[in-house]
Amino acid sequence: MTPASATEVEVALRSVTVWPPDLAPDERYEPLEDLVAGGLAERICARLGGAPLRVGQSAVVMGLTSRLWSVLVAPAVRDRVLPDPAKIVGRDESGSLVLGLRQLAGGRHPSVDDVAAAVQRVLDPLLAAVPLASRLVWGNAAASLHAVPRVHGLPAARALVDDLLARPPYAGELEVLPSGRARRRTCCLFYLVEDAALCGDCVFDSVPARDADPLHGGRRRPPRRGHGG
Repeated sequence: MTPASATEVEVALRSVTVWPPDLAPDERYEPLEDLVAGGLAERICARLGGAPLRVGQSAVVMGLTSRLWSVLVAPAVRDRVLPDPAKIVGRDESGSLVLGLRQLAGGRHPSVDDVAAAVQRVLDPLLAAVPLASRLVWGNAAASLHAVPRVHGLPAARALVDDLLARPPYAGELEVLPSGRARRRTCCLFYLVEDAALCGDCVFDSVPARDADPLHGGRRRPPRRGHGG
């Protein structure tokens, strides 16, 4: 990559309309490690009406990764600009997460390797600290990543997203169907929220018993062959 100017980074990030980052973060923002360690999961549980803590922990992963794709993946595809992941900070309002950048820095014309390295620089230490099964955690990340082209209205992102999903730690966490839809191999636990239903990409056929193992329990559709993600 070659260095991007502050103006180029700003233009790229202002084009983000889904979970746009704050480009002038105030004193409420803090390093992501501190935000995650400082009770974010508990605040999400309160926001969800007192959901079990593991639901909040799972939601931390989904919320964080979804917003990270807005900051790193969408600009890399749309404007060929990759913001510096070291400048990312975050805050929350009662569990609702917002990312910001302390400095408008980054690079131009990133490769897939550049994007992968930037993403893992942020996620590896954060998700390793989430006290849930590793496959559940990375299944959450893979599911939110697969949705980027649809959520951002950015079909051009599919090649980059598919390349990332073929790499560890995402590889094998999704089954991509011929229709292009993805099916998870784990469950995000959202069904444990009061009155919640299953997500559209859930591994389960029907809401499992509350004590079911999210990796191995419950009724699941029979595995399909030949379309692993």
